[in-house]
Amino acid sequence: MKTSVVYLNNLKEVRQELKKIGVDKRGIGIMATKALFRIIKLEGIKREAANILKQEALSLGAEAAVHREVISGKIKETDCLVMGTLEQLKQLCIKLKKQPFGLNEIGKEVKKAI
Repeated sequence: MKTSVVYLNNLKEVRQELKKIGVDKRGIGIMATKALFRIIKLEGIKREAANILKQEALSLGAEAAVHREVISGKIKETDCLVMGTLEQLKQLCIKLKKQPFGLNEIGKEVKKAI
């Protein structure tokens, strides 16, 4: 047995690696977006939007790092690091469409970034 860390930077590389090990074509389609992790920085997000964004990200197993004072309401805006797999981020964009406080626009920006 041999163990190694594989660094894959895009979907093409992921698909090639999955194909190399013999994954079924349908399986490749299902797994490829789960193999890439991305961190997206959002700047100047309203605290209300940041709170909802964090909750929605966590509900998908992703994460959103925000300023510690967002929860207390002591600040009005925060920068945010949204972290997750491509699949989680795609699902997050869908969920944000239904939310207030400009989250629909934030979802569109995240979608463009990924």
